[in-house]
Amino acid sequence: MTKLRLIIFASLILAVFFNFLRIDIWDPDFWWHIATGRDIVNTGSLPDKDIFSHPLGMEENKNLHPERENFILKQYWLGQIIFYLLFEYMGPGGIIFLRSLLFSLIVFFVLFMLHRWSVSTAVSFLAAFALFMMFLTRLTGDRPVLFTYLFTAVTFFILEDFRNKKDKRIFLLLPLMLLWSNLHGGFIVGVIIISVFMVSEGVKIALKKAEYKREEVFVFYVASVMALVVSFINPTAWDAFVIAISEKYKPFVLGVQEYDSPFLVFFKEKLSPVDYWYLALAALFPLVLILRNRKFDITHAILLSGFFIMSISALRFIVYYEILAVMIIGREFDAWLKDVFSARFSKETYTRLMNWLAIAACFSLLIFVVSLYGTKDKRFRSYRSLVPNAAVDFVENNKLKGNMFNDYAYGGYLAWRLYPWKKTFIDTRALSLTVMMEYNAIGTAENSLYGPEPSKTKGPLWERLLEHYKINFVFLGYHDIHGLVLPIILKLAESDKWVPVYCDPMAVIFVRNSDQNSDVIEKFRISKDFVYDALIYRSAILAMVNRVSPRALISLGETFYRMGRLEDALTAYRYSVKRLPFPQIEEKIKMIESELKAKEKKEI
Repeated sequence: MTKLRLIIFASLILAVFFNFLRIDIWDPDFWWHIATGRDIVNTGSLPDKDIFSHPLGMEENKNLHPERENFILKQYWLGQIIFYLLFEYMGPGGIIFLRSLLFSLIVFFVLFMLHRWSVSTAVSFLAAFALFMMFLTRLTGDRPVLFTYLFTAVTFFILEDFRNKKDKRIFLLLPLMLLWSNLHGGFIVGVIIISVFMVSEGVKIALKKAEYKREEVFVFYVASVMALVVSFINPTAWDAFVIAISEKYKPFVLGVQEYDSPFLVFFKEKLSPVDYWYLALAALFPLVLILRNRKFDITHAILLSGFFIMSISALRFIVYYEILAVMIIGREFDAWLKDVFSARFSKETYTRLMNWLAIAACFSLLIFVVSLYGTKDKRFRSYRSLVPNAAVDFVENNKLKGNMFNDYAYGGYLAWRLYPWKKTFIDTRALSLTVMMEYNAIGTAENSLYGPEPSKTKGPLWERLLEHYKINFVFLGYHDIHGLVLPIILKLAESDKWVPVYCDPMAVIFVRNSDQNSDVIEKFRISKDFVYDALIYRSAILAMVNRVSPRALISLGETFYRMGRLEDALTAYRYSVKRLPFPQIEEKIKMIESELKAKEKKEI
């Protein structure tokens, strides 16, 4: 490797490393992962049942999907221990360092693979930079899946290395797959990659289209089969495969954006700059396949086709396609460029041109990174601005009694902070379909299962469910995962049965209006208007952060309407339908316009 190539590659790897130091711990899943890791370390055993949720401790909520529950409780155990120990002894800086290191290693293996293939410096740089940009998506949260991203690249590297060198380092697949299957359920990706290599290389060997000695074939298949076998040495064996293909687990992912097709998401929302990199890579695959149709390796073609189909089926699979695609497409694109240039220029001229392009790209990268650091805090930053830290302090300091109802996104953090003293209602694991449906019924303030009208004798469904679970206080963020205001907040604010006692930009807390809570109510009672003001503030922030989110505007409209500010509600609703037409909102606009006209006539 030339000094210039080494400097350019090292610059990109360092840029990736330092860029990911800038990103806060933001993923709500992170907290239940480290809470589980803490429990495993403290007890010395893997959990057999959920310990964080009080509804799941009830016999009536016995899980009807034990395979999924067992998988979620045990599959990530080693990753959870690593994350917990890092956070416990190094704080958020330890987690952020690990994340930056893992992403940097992925880029390193990509660049090293392209170097092994003698891909030009400029194309290698562009491929790895494209991957770097695509990493800047919403799927970069601090979860054990980060190990899966790295091991995807490493598995491909080991198998390709064997094809080129035919040495016994392929046996590194055994410890890799054993480790992977105990870190994250994404080891299925490794199983797929190894299986594709086994089948496609086997076909090539049978057709005498591959150069393998007999002992090399033996080594390849022994190592591959053993790697597949050891991958099932984990607490959940093959449950990951069952859950991945079984239709009965589909209800758990309905409405979860990362399981939606990226193109569905792209149509619903404005494209971000990182989305264009994926779209470009998706378009390049068939183009390069056509340009290199007779020279495109069949193993690579099968791998890319399979992972491309996976990527268009669900947002969460994009990353795996991207990791493989930047290497394979980068190689084929470079080979095509060499074929085109060889007719007019010498090999030295082509290499010189690519080096100058790489130098220019490297300077552009420097400007890009500097611009990022000019607008962001470069220190290891606290996660506390993204979690309801002060609200949890309020719960702890005032020893709020009884069962808690909490919103979905905060469940993991509440489990981390409050367990074992206080249990949550739900978190993002959504272990029980029954509890998840009841959570939705409460959160959306459902009156009845069968219609809009509540039971005259029993009252609204959401009230009955809160009574059923003996909920004494409610701990909520302001919006659901889609950015819409949680209807239950508005209902509780209007109810005489509940009293708001805490409110900040992150969370609001209501306690049941009872003698049990008289001391807290007397000391901390706040007005519902204060809650509305906080909701308006939070919705306005959300609208601006998400490029004038129509759902946040709907939340503003709903809150203004409840406050009697009809003109403001009308303005917010009108702005929302301009960006995302909702028939229900258009009906509300007509209703408010009628109310304003009636009000004007009355005043006259």
